[in-house]
Amino acid sequence: MKFHAEDADRFLQSKDYIDTAIIPLVGIDANQIKQTVSLGEFTILVAEELERQLKGRVFLFPSHTYVEINDRKLEDIFTMKQSLEDHFQHVVLISSDHGWKEHEPVSESLFLLKPVPLEHLKVELKQKIVQDSVEQILNFLLQKWNPS
Repeated sequence: MKFHAEDADRFLQSKDYIDTAIIPLVGIDANQIKQTVSLGEFTILVAEELERQLKGRVFLFPSHTYVEINDRKLEDIFTMKQSLEDHFQHVVLISSDHGWKEHEPVSESLFLLKPVPLEHLKVELKQKIVQDSVEQILNFLLQKWNPS
């Protein structure tokens, strides 16, 4: 389910089954616009494919954009995560920015993608790379859904 009114209605009707919120984290850096856009595009493509495959189990929220990772941004994300935990058993953040792994408050909920520039790849290869990333996130989610 996506961040659309129609899907929100479906969520309210079946929220017992939709236990995972997915939030892509996308950085913006005007000094490195090409790289920033590429990382953000990849993160969003993977998140959308994940939502497509897990429709009815996950709710995809809009990308959370940021200029830099700092204490205020960490607090914003932590507050957002806490508010969503009132409605979702699991809140998962997805990003291609490996700067996030150093920040404890979000690290347990964070899945870091291996950044792949998709710009010059053939469609079939793009799909394969996105699918491989989705499979890695699925393994991450399965560990969260079925803790040992």
